[in-house]
Order: sequence, then structure tokens, then C-alpha cells
Amino acid sequence: MVLLNKFIGDCAHAINNFSYIHESVYLYLTNLLDLCHNVSMDEVEDIEPGIQKMALSADELYPNYKERSRFEGRLSEFIEVNNISKIIEYRKGVLSYFTESVIPTKKDSRPPLLLIFGNPAPDSIINKCFFAGEKGRDQHRFWTALANAGIFSFETACNDINVARTKALFNLEYKSRFRIGLAVFYSLPSPPSDKWNGVDGLRSIFGTRALEEIALYETKRVKSIIHEFIGDNPQGAVIAFQKDAFLGVKDYKSQERLVAEQGKQRVVEARCSCDDVRLFRMPPTRYMLASWYVNFLWQVVGRCFGE
Repeated sequence: MVLLNKFIGDCAHAINNFSYIHESVYLYLTNLLDLCHNVSMDEVEDIEPGIQKMALSADELYPNYKERSRFEGRLSEFIEVNNISKIIEYRKGVLSYFTESVIPTKKDSRPPLLLIFGNPAPDSIINKCFFAGEKGRDQHRFWTALANAGIFSFETACNDINVARTKALFNLEYKSRFRIGLAVFYSLPSPPSDKWNGVDGLRSIFGTRALEEIALYETKRVKSIIHEFIGDNPQGAVIAFQKDAFLGVKDYKSQERLVAEQGKQRVVEARCSCDDVRLFRMPPTRYMLASWYVNFLWQVVGRCFGE
């Protein structure tokens, strides 16, 4: 069993980390993982618009007792951070937690644009809105940057701006040339600072091998979102703001093309492995207030509309 789990982990690592492998090897590894993989991860239910409940079996992810015990020790420390205990529960080998995605079923004539981020912040889930706030700012840099780049903005002004924004996204009531959807690649939330920060924090909790196995399930979930939200719309596009999100949905045969660069930062274009949807990779959101970041977004918009 130990050797089998190591082999499964090595296969997952190959699929998740190599930008190009031979088609026959890729298909063989993918099919083999489907046969061998036994980790259970389920979207239990929609709690309310934008909020979902998930469940992950730690017993299946860590069949080795010592590995599972070490994981439980790290998880116990993680759950004590800030508001984590409000949205995560661990009981009898099952990790239950809340996550977020805003995928409107309502449609109009605008082309769909799906924005995919690394993983949720706890405050966003508690306040029922992506990027609900940022310390020291009236609003999160995300909303400012996307408004400045002409991607979308809101005209809603009320006391509870977070709930109003989520509602506006579902109702398509915003100023944009696109129909907007928001999703995360890794569904488990982690705080934006501290030792458990973002996706690196998830790697610290689960370990590299386990997180790569989780990534295979998250990839299937996100691909289903892309298919549902964009489908075969030739004007649809995806923007990934995190490396794992980009590599998870990218067609392994698709060559990356440079769109823009500023120093060490680059934005590239490729294709999704599902429905051949146009895919862009942006630098991390922490750079969003930089002028070059907004310029990158403008150039992505131009590519979407052939400008």
C-alpha cells in the first residue's frame, strides 16, 4: 500500500508539474490515476448563492496512520487561526468546510469571462463575497484593479456592499463587456497572512504529495465549471491568477504565448484542456495595485476582443 500510494503521488506530480509530456504518457498516467486513486472529495451542497460546503476524507488521503496523525497535528494548529474554526470542522476523519464560487446561470449577449484564484480567504466566505475586504483599505485591491482595467465595476452603493456585490454578480447587474464568473482552484480556505498563507499554507497543512492528489480532484471540479459557464462559446476566456490554477486547467499540448511582460513578471496565453477555451495566466493578486498589472489586464481584454 505504501508503494502504491508513492506511485500515485509520483503520477500526480508528473501531471501537475510538467508543462509538456508526451500525449501517450499523459493519457496513461491520467487513466491509471482514475483506476488507482481512492481519495474521496465531494461538494456536499450549495448553502446559499456563492457559498458551497465541501467534504474531504483524510482517512483515504492518509491511509498510513503516522502520516494521518502528523496531518491532524498541523490541521489542529491551523484551525486555531483567526476565523478558521467558523468555516472548517474536522470530525471522524472527515474535513468539512465552506468554500466559494460565483457562477451565474443567468445569461446575456456578453462573452463569458471566468476568473480563477488560488483558494478562498476565510473573511470572504464569512462575509459572503470574494475579496470582502483588505486591512487599511476601503475595499480590496481586486475591485479597484479590475475597475481600472475596464473588466467590470459596480454602481451599487449600500451599507452591506459585500452581499450586494455577490447578488449583482449573479444577476449580471454590473458595468462590463463580459459576463463574469469567479472561482477558486483549491476549495479549502486559508488566511491571507501568517504561516498558513494562501496555497503555500495548504501545502504546509497537507504536504506536497497529498496536495497534488487533491489538485487532481480540484482540476475536475474547475473544468466542470469552465464547461458549464463557458462551454463552446468562441469568445469565452479564463484568467488564472495562480500557477496551480493555470497548470491545472491548461491543455498540456498548448504552447504558452507571451502577451506582456514587466521585469520578471509576465502574462501568457494558452488554451484550456476542456472546450479549447482561451486561457491567460496573470501574476499573483498581491501586485494588483501596480500600474503595469492594470496594463496587463487591459492587454488581456484587448486579446479577448481582438483589439
